[in-house]
Amino acid sequence: MSKVDALRVCPVERAGGLDNWVRRWLQNPRKFLAPYVSKGMTVLDMGCGPGFFSLEMASMVGVSGDFLRLA
Repeated sequence: MSKVDALRVCPVERAGGLDNWVRRWLQNPRKFLAPYVSKGMTVLDMGCGPGFFSLEMASMVGVSGDFLRLA
C-alpha cells in the first residue's frame, strides 16, 4: 500500500462494498427513512457516496416531490 492510498478513507474502488444485499438486509433504507421522508417532500442527499439511500429517497418522494443529490 502506498503512502497516498493509506490517506484515502474510502477509495472509490471499494464503493461497491457499501451497497450490497447484506447491508440492505441489515439497514433497510426504506424502513430507516420512513419516519422522515414522505410523498411530495423535497429531500437533499449530501455526501451520498454510491447512493445507498438516494434511490430509495427518490422513490419515496414520488413524482410530486423533489430530490437533490450532491455527491
